[in-house]
Amino acid sequence: MTSIGFHYFPDEDHYRSTDLRAWLPELQALGARWLTLVGSVTRAVPEPFVRGLVQAGVEPIVHITASPIRPVNIAHLKPLLESYEHWGVKHVVLFNEPNSRAMWPAPEWGKTALVERFLDILAPVLLAQAEAGLQPTFPPLKAGGEWWDTAFLEAALASLTRRGLQTLMKQMTFAVNLWTFNRPVDWGAGGLKQWPETRPFRTPLGSQDQRGFHLFDWYNEIIAARAGEARPIICLAGGPRLGDLTDPNFPAVDEARHASCTKDIAEAVNAGTLPGNVLNVNFWLIGASEGTPFAPETLYRTDGRTLPAVEALKRLATMKGRGGGKNSGKTIRHYLLLPTFEWGISEWHWQAALKYVQAHRPTCGFSADEARQAQFVTIFGNEQGVSKEIENTLKQAGCRVERMQVNGKQ
Repeated sequence: MTSIGFHYFPDEDHYRSTDLRAWLPELQALGARWLTLVGSVTRAVPEPFVRGLVQAGVEPIVHITASPIRPVNIAHLKPLLESYEHWGVKHVVLFNEPNSRAMWPAPEWGKTALVERFLDILAPVLLAQAEAGLQPTFPPLKAGGEWWDTAFLEAALASLTRRGLQTLMKQMTFAVNLWTFNRPVDWGAGGLKQWPETRPFRTPLGSQDQRGFHLFDWYNEIIAARAGEARPIICLAGGPRLGDLTDPNFPAVDEARHASCTKDIAEAVNAGTLPGNVLNVNFWLIGASEGTPFAPETLYRTDGRTLPAVEALKRLATMKGRGGGKNSGKTIRHYLLLPTFEWGISEWHWQAALKYVQAHRPTCGFSADEARQAQFVTIFGNEQGVSKEIENTLKQAGCRVERMQVNGKQ
């Protein structure tokens, strides 16, 4: 089930205990369940800050941009990844927009085989993440970009297959930035299947492309084709950015449009209408220091003012808490309901579900009564193990329910 989150400050200067005490109540009032934190390869985000978020039910994503892109010392990286895992972090993302010229040293961008050279750098990182107990995570691409992002993603996944890393690919999470730019929220919805005339660097008049909030529809098609199944997607940053005028066919994003667009996305999240593998939408941007380039885009200003989107999000969070949301009253986010039989519990089913558990980290159990307390329930197996009657009961209890067959097909 998708949840709302935010991108925290775009620096490493706001991780004191006083910062946690100041911002945690605000994040909770906004209904935040996720928070993107900027990190580095040389030092960790302080443990008390990370643990404080985890204990409060806010899932941290640590993003290490490591710019410009270059090989990482894996021996130095492993202790950092292991520390984060020990503190309760599941996602540490290395690198940012490798399909963008700005992310590479100038001499490296112009050389041939860019995707292969990036995979030479990324693959050891993915393996180190998995060995540390974290989710191996492909970094976000720039929507469009100087190397078209959908082509880059497809080439990268094909390279992982050629390298014999199919098992790793089936464990991967994919990080994205879900910018709306100044386009409608539903821009590009349905992916290439809906807009078959679209090609890299060519979006015909009357067609749409992936350069919008529904970028995940386009990526889901590519990932499912290469990995054989949908994989989890996490959002590092997204939504509208104040002043954005990317597309001259639409007006610039002013404060009113920023609030309206943010509210539309949050309502879609609360209604459960986004794909189940999109785990979160982290809105841009909580705050930034005065005088920095990102200061004009922040939700909270240094003069104490907030953008109208803040109050809109707080109202939605309050309504959801009072029973105005579809999932109100649910104490569990995601429950995996495993089958039971007259002769007992199936160890085979449990082993078969292991990869799904590793990827999605749901609450697991065999109790339909427990499952009723979840926003989102995945039933594992056919109706012999969990009956259709139980499935209907869960739906009547307000749970969003999917059934996953043992062969991995829903």
